[in-house]
Amino acid sequence: MNETNGTKQEKVKLAEKQEMIPKSKIKKSSVGAAWTFPKNPLEDAINIAKAIEEQNAGNPMKADQLVKAVGYNKSNDWRFLDLLRSANQYGLVLGSGAAATVSIESIGQDIIAPGSPKDRQEALGKAFRNVEEFKKVEEFYKGKKLPEDEFFENTLVREFSIPRDRVKIFKAVFTKNLEYLREFRGEHAQPDEKRQMEPASSGVIGTKPAGEGRQFLDSCFVMMPYGQWFDAYYKEIFIPAIKDAGMEPVRADELFSTGTVIEQIWEQIKKAKILLADLSGKNANVFYEMGLAHAQGKAVVFTAASLDDVPFDLRHLRVVIYDIKDPSWGAKLQANLSSYLKAAKEEPAKSVPQPFRFDSSAAKAAAGG
Repeated sequence: MNETNGTKQEKVKLAEKQEMIPKSKIKKSSVGAAWTFPKNPLEDAINIAKAIEEQNAGNPMKADQLVKAVGYNKSNDWRFLDLLRSANQYGLVLGSGAAATVSIESIGQDIIAPGSPKDRQEALGKAFRNVEEFKKVEEFYKGKKLPEDEFFENTLVREFSIPRDRVKIFKAVFTKNLEYLREFRGEHAQPDEKRQMEPASSGVIGTKPAGEGRQFLDSCFVMMPYGQWFDAYYKEIFIPAIKDAGMEPVRADELFSTGTVIEQIWEQIKKAKILLADLSGKNANVFYEMGLAHAQGKAVVFTAASLDDVPFDLRHLRVVIYDIKDPSWGAKLQANLSSYLKAAKEEPAKSVPQPFRFDSSAAKAAAGG
């Protein structure tokens, strides 16, 4: 035995003694090894299947066409290839690589075009568990709270052989997926509850009775003032109108993810299919968020109690004016908002000021997506 090999064996023995790691669990460098779990969260990977459904009526698409539908330019872009590979690993689509023809699998179909909200909820659970590592970690921790980051990472390395240089990505994707599935179960967790793992049941993580969970994949981010009356408008008028337009309503005060408030808002603006802004009172925060949305090339539907609250340069866009003195103003506003939101989904460019109507791939690149 030469000195080099002897030194290596001594180091392995020392590691086993100090860390109590079985030989079978000691991982070599992952450089060059295939990724056995998705690099992208399920919510992002679903965009691959959605693009095929929306752009090609669900029929198989060539990668060079699909890449543009999800906001990139070239099929050999590593970001697109990672996203496509993730969609395959979740079982949403079949076909991976820059020259692939990609088709939607049954799990993907049940997520993007389900027969009922329950079908979508169950399909999301199946997609999550289609990744063997996610399934094993879920079973290991079911009914328990995930440990703090350092101890969770150590367990992933020792018990599940996740390479040390990939464990942070695994942890981030795994926990984001848990948060996403929570939304569809109607559980809006506070930050300190997000690490709780409930037992698996009926194809979906958790056994707690589900409340009114998320129903739609597309979201509509609402930018508006807060307060007694505005909060009532949001719950009684805006939410029904948005759901009638086939989107999930999201407001900043409902967000509980990590990061600063503006980081969370920026993330929701990027994710949203359409945005809704109530300009009543010329609230500075609303105008700031609206500027971020337009800079991202996003379609925004405006509403206000007075046309004077709408900047002159934006009055040519979709604006719904409501008059609270009208006895039926609430019903009229809800109907008009639903109609305008549906129209914005069909022709989003008409809800974007001309200088910001640029290719979505440029917006994605500018945002670092």
